[in-house]
Amino acid sequence: MYQNFDAMIAAAKQLPVKRTVCIAGAADPKILHMAAELVKEDLCHVVLVGDQTEIEAQAHDQGLELSAVTLIHEKDAAQVGRTAAAQVHNGAADVLVKGKMNTSDFLRAVLDKEVGLRTGDKLSVLTCYDVPGQKKLFFLTDGGMIVAPTLEEKVMILKNAVGVLHNLGIARPKVAILSANEKVSPSMPSTVDAAELCAMAGRGELPEAVYEGPIAFDVAMRPDAASAKGIESRVSGDVDLFLVPNIETGNCLGKSIGYFGGGQTAGIVIGASRPVVMSSRAASIKGKVTAIAWALLACGN
Repeated sequence: MYQNFDAMIAAAKQLPVKRTVCIAGAADPKILHMAAELVKEDLCHVVLVGDQTEIEAQAHDQGLELSAVTLIHEKDAAQVGRTAAAQVHNGAADVLVKGKMNTSDFLRAVLDKEVGLRTGDKLSVLTCYDVPGQKKLFFLTDGGMIVAPTLEEKVMILKNAVGVLHNLGIARPKVAILSANEKVSPSMPSTVDAAELCAMAGRGELPEAVYEGPIAFDVAMRPDAASAKGIESRVSGDVDLFLVPNIETGNCLGKSIGYFGGGQTAGIVIGASRPVVMSSRAASIKGKVTAIAWALLACGN
């Protein structure tokens, strides 16, 4: 298990095959600096899709050299995402990255029946956190795609996320299925879902992992909190993956980790045939590069 983002980036550099990322909408200074960093770190091959004249002009203004990247000219902004997705769909690239373009247009390209990356599964967001004082990275899902997942959708979200963790080398990830407390109550549907998910895991209906829930965040994070409540936990203090009950919980918890805990974040969209990176516009270049490194590792062998 990786202790921090630097370790994750180092692992991506050691992949036996140098993979290719395709960036949709590259005519943006921050995106171009990210691409330059990917080349500098020798992390992957880089394909930029967008208006070639504008990309080259912005690169010149920023003092960036583009000789090591591949440029695909697409002047029609509405087609940039589709052109980039086709590169991944056809096997010319391994990871699709959203640059400066409309999110709806980008997701439409991801789900395009002809050139997209749809698999029949729903897409979900898996976010990774590097928090000072924690002994390892941990993951959270789904704080960015499915608003109020049903039990069936939570099964899909878990299958998506645990599959990625397996590809990262975590054979039996410890999964905390979050709710407000540990008591199952029909008045709090997330506790009922958590109990059912654990029952499904016991029947072998979920991917290999250690599942526990319903469980409150304090108990999941601190063995002393579990002890104070008289709870014997197999995951407390050593969680790899948090499953949140809804998008509000995931969004607020994730941002709190960043703003109050000083944590760094990197997220990918999973459930497509290949990993998709949709970093926040506010993300640092380091955060964007880390998300891409993680996506490269998530491709598997």
